[in-house]
Amino acid sequence: MEWQKVSREQFQSILDEEVAALTPEAVRILEVHAAPIFEQLCFRNEDYGMEKVFVVTRAGNRVLFFDDVEEEFGVGVPDSDGVLRDLGTFGPLVAAVLALDDRTD
Repeated sequence: MEWQKVSREQFQSILDEEVAALTPEAVRILEVHAAPIFEQLCFRNEDYGMEKVFVVTRAGNRVLFFDDVEEEFGVGVPDSDGVLRDLGTFGPLVAAVLALDDRTD
């Protein structure tokens, strides 16, 4: 089966399901760092080239994003040129939210 980019509507559905499954503590963390969803440039490797991921929220210079290739949420820091190159994926939203909180200054 060939990969296809997740649409904004598909992503919103995925996010809604994931948020509904969060613990109260994870919801609190997500709310503290709330930001409008936006697309972030990312570079996985030479084979894939430049792509975009959906960012759910940010904490300082870190972003919590959805990697639709791996179908996982993760936390990363865009480089000085604004491109996310370290796609640290964690799995479900709750894992990424807790990782975001662990890295908060």
